[in-house]
Amino acid sequence: MKIYTDKRVDKKLQLFSDIEQARIGRVINALKEKGFSLNESDLKKLSKEIWELRAGNIRLLFGVVESNAIIVNVFVKKTQKTRHWYFKWLIFTEQIQTKNGV
Repeated sequence: MKIYTDKRVDKKLQLFSDIEQARIGRVINALKEKGFSLNESDLKKLSKEIWELRAGNIRLLFGVVESNAIIVNVFVKKTQKTRHWYFKWLIFTEQIQTKNGV
């Protein structure tokens, strides 16, 4: 599986510490190697279109387009539940990227 990141995600990833960046890199590599067979502590399906890749308290949200994962956002998880409006925003962002051929 190929994994792509949005330019805004690349900028956000640079703000994390070296340790956090290494943790993020490990889960991304695991997704590349194992695909969707990762355990739920690392990967969770949030909706029909959105998946959550977990690196400790850091979350990478992505969608799948033509067997490619597109990471559309990264954030530090501070609460136990991700808000519903956030999923709608992610789906909209993913649709735009798909149309633009990311």
